[in-house]
Amino acid sequence: MVHKIMIFSSVHPYDDSRIFHKQAVSLVKAGYQVELHAVADFAEKEEQGIRIVGVKRANKRWKRLWSGWTLYRRAIKSGADLFHFHDPELLPWGVLLAWRTGCPVIYDSHEDLPKQLHTKLWIPKLLRSPLSFLVHRVEKWLAKQLAAVITATESIRDQFESARQVTVIKNYPLPISVTPEKADEKNRILYVGGISYLRGYREMIRMMDFIPAELEAELHLIGPLQHIAPEDRDPEKLKQKNVYLHGRIPFEEVQSWLGKGKVGLVCLHPIENYRESLPIKMFEYMAAGIPLVATDFPLWKEIVEKSNCGFVVNPLEPKEIAEQVTRLLTDEALRVQLGENGRRAHLEVYNWKAEEKKLLSLYSQLLASNKQPQSLSQG
Repeated sequence: MVHKIMIFSSVHPYDDSRIFHKQAVSLVKAGYQVELHAVADFAEKEEQGIRIVGVKRANKRWKRLWSGWTLYRRAIKSGADLFHFHDPELLPWGVLLAWRTGCPVIYDSHEDLPKQLHTKLWIPKLLRSPLSFLVHRVEKWLAKQLAAVITATESIRDQFESARQVTVIKNYPLPISVTPEKADEKNRILYVGGISYLRGYREMIRMMDFIPAELEAELHLIGPLQHIAPEDRDPEKLKQKNVYLHGRIPFEEVQSWLGKGKVGLVCLHPIENYRESLPIKMFEYMAAGIPLVATDFPLWKEIVEKSNCGFVVNPLEPKEIAEQVTRLLTDEALRVQLGENGRRAHLEVYNWKAEEKKLLSLYSQLLASNKQPQSLSQG
């Protein structure tokens, strides 16, 4: 019997690295029938054996409630044997879905939501702590009603100690095959990921003022533009500093850019929500053999120093970031050695293969223990 899986999100794009390229593709290769409902500008298509059904992007927070209702109705009609969703606002619908169908439902928690609320500028400061406490209680209680919770890190796992089952599946990268471009010797510095104030875009731009002009270094910021002041978007002003703002690019093009870079940056601000995170960009640089300069969080420092793949800095000091970047750009032997060290660490430890095994094991266990006839899942 081929089990049907429905994966859904009202926020993430359908080609999200974790959701589509890792989890969905791994499930198809394991023999599951996979249907993915996520944000897309099309109604439906098939890619890599996965049926993808588009969800309209909800620009207003209240519209996500309607997206949840739409996804719930689709799930009821899907005839799936297991449901896997990726957004905290879908938790009530996930609980209702579990009750209605009797099938296993998994909540995939990418972020520490209670900590994340402390960074939301649209929430008045006085309300952030009590709201964080309330959200933590509600999220825990709703998650407890589901068959399992997947978390991206151990620290997020600790938020769900009362859940029926919690599995940590880290967001380590897929194998990256890059051929460094030898056609030119440009000193390209890369940042790949969401671009926002708290992710350090201003400090990275300011860093360029401290890099020796003779290096002719370029900074390429690649990823969705999340929170950027209008004055920082002017392409002509940025070009004067050799800074290029690319925005979100297709997944396949990311590998091409990784082949063009000499240094990778992951200089997120020192806020609580980031301290125990495992940013995919850090491990993508390692997979591509690019030395990195990262925020000096204890966890990140341990990874970087253990792998000997780069340096850690105070992310709020552009001059300090520039000093380490310059060091890498001017010492080719060091840069190559640190890049090779990172690549080795990726192949031995920080790769998707081990995480894939955990995902497939969880699915197999949940489906084997579920005795609910499939006909009931069709509502």
